[in-house]
Amino acid sequence: MRPGAARGAGEPALPLRAWTGMPVLRLAVLLFLLLAPGMAGAQDVITVGVVERPPFAMLESGTYSGAAVDLWRMIAERMGLSYELVPVPPGGALEALRGGADLVLPVDVSTGMSAAADLTQPFHIGPLGIAETGSPRLLSVVSGLLTLEFARLIGALSVLLLVVGAAVWAVERRSNDEMFNRTPLRGLGDGFWWAGVTLTTIGYGDKAPATFAGRAIAMVWMLVGLAVSAALTAALVTIAGGQSGEARMPRTVEDRSVAVADGSAAAGYLAIEGVPATRYEDALAALRAVADGRADVAVGAASVLSHVVAEEDLGLTVRPSVHDPVMMAIALPPGSALARPVNRALLGLVQSETGGDLMRRYLGGD
Repeated sequence: MRPGAARGAGEPALPLRAWTGMPVLRLAVLLFLLLAPGMAGAQDVITVGVVERPPFAMLESGTYSGAAVDLWRMIAERMGLSYELVPVPPGGALEALRGGADLVLPVDVSTGMSAAADLTQPFHIGPLGIAETGSPRLLSVVSGLLTLEFARLIGALSVLLLVVGAAVWAVERRSNDEMFNRTPLRGLGDGFWWAGVTLTTIGYGDKAPATFAGRAIAMVWMLVGLAVSAALTAALVTIAGGQSGEARMPRTVEDRSVAVADGSAAAGYLAIEGVPATRYEDALAALRAVADGRADVAVGAASVLSHVVAEEDLGLTVRPSVHDPVMMAIALPPGSALARPVNRALLGLVQSETGGDLMRRYLGGD
């Protein structure tokens, strides 16, 4: 049909190519544009399992908060993820992952957990700690001195003093028998007394070597005694310090009844060290066992113990350990496609000022 010509009554309404050519393509494009916004807005909701573990995860009035939960919220915002938080019982992280959870937080980094799940880098590293009831300072010191460890220290020091005293007596007994008696029993006693007085720098002056060899031994002993005295002071403070200072694991909890949260890094550590412990549902239950007198100490992450003791006003003393760090991370199913992007976002937050402020807000510190 020529342009501008009128269509006759016998002509078809639309040519066949009009249905199979450009108009059909335009219709497909139009339908795609109409449906695309709905398709783009449809996004899978991530299931996030949360193990209640103050101060990392807490449930109050139906709302989750805590260092790990708030950290995840920032990660999800950066990644543009929709999610729902579901409760996971203590020790049930692996079961939750097997049951369909896309990730679980917070979890302790352990050999068993890393073998069964993909773990992100730790977002918190801290020491183990012990919680125990307080006791009067004097009683604490006395109980520290009435220990086998203190007896061993005194025995080792006595042997050292006897050796040094015997050396001085051996060279002084002939020419200086007024101060170092010639008879072995009394002479060794004089040497022992002189070595002890010299070590403590009291210096009564009632006994002193007079020969060249004796004074040479005395000079060496005075120099060595400075180091021995410093080490002795530190050892006495540690032994008699009672509940002050840092705990040394596992020595601090040996021969004591121990409470620990089931499935925690502390429980795994005590099992490896062969320390018997009663396992409780969570840190709060373990701490209440100590407060009620059913256990002597509770062992766990120092940050967790301190937070629970303060929140529940349990009246316990928490001491951090000098070693054996606890590491907290996020667990995902093996081979999860979320592992790399979540870990990347977590790394960026942990290294940022925002992430640092978040952890300080819940955990304290500088």
